[in-house]
Amino acid sequence: MRRFAVIFWLTACGAPAAAPSAPLAAPSAPLAAWPVPAGFRGETIPFPLDFAPGLAHKGVEELRFAPGFFDPSAPGYWSYAFVWRTDDAAAMDAASLGGELTVYFRGLIAAVDDKHEIADRDAIAVRATPSGARLALAAHVYDAFRTKQPLDLAGWAQRTACGSGALWRFVLAPAGSAVRASLDEAAAGAARGQPVPPPPPPR
Repeated sequence: MRRFAVIFWLTACGAPAAAPSAPLAAPSAPLAAWPVPAGFRGETIPFPLDFAPGLAHKGVEELRFAPGFFDPSAPGYWSYAFVWRTDDAAAMDAASLGGELTVYFRGLIAAVDDKHEIADRDAIAVRATPSGARLALAAHVYDAFRTKQPLDLAGWAQRTACGSGALWRFVLAPAGSAVRASLDEAAAGAARGQPVPPPPPPR
C-alpha cells in the first residue's frame, strides 16, 4: 500500500471553491480533513485503483486502518473504515455494490498474493443487502498479507450525494470486532467538502 501523505489537495466531494463573501460577512472556517483516529493509520489512493482498474470511478479512496490491522491476535485485525469520494454519481444498488466490492477484494488479494498461495480466489465475494438507509455488507476474503487463510467480514456502506459526485462510507471488520464502535465513529467523521491528502507520487 502507498504511504499516507500529509499535504492536502481538492478532489471529488472535496472542499468547494469559496464563494465571494458579502461585505462585512465573517469568513466561514474551512472544513477539516477526515480525521485519522489516535492509533489508526490513514492512506489515500486515487482512482482508478491500481489493483482494481475495472472500477470505473474517478476520484479518491481514503482508508483508516484500526491498530493491529495486520495482526491476527489484535482486536483491530482486518478492521477498517474507508470512503470513496467520486466525481461520478456512483449510484449503485445492493447487487451493483456487492459486485464492485467483489472486484475490489479479488484485485487487492491478487496484487498482494504474488506467490499465488491463495488458490480459491473465486471464493472471494461480497454481498450487500438493504438495511434501512444503509447497505449491510458480508465479505468472504482472504488474509493475503499474513495468514493466507479465509476471513469473513461484516459491516455496512452508505452513499451520500455530493453535487454530481458521491461520498460512499464503508466499515468492515470481523463479526464481533472489539473496535466496531471506533470504526463507526471514524466513518461518521467523513463528510462532503473535506480536503483530502494527495496521492503519493508514482513509484
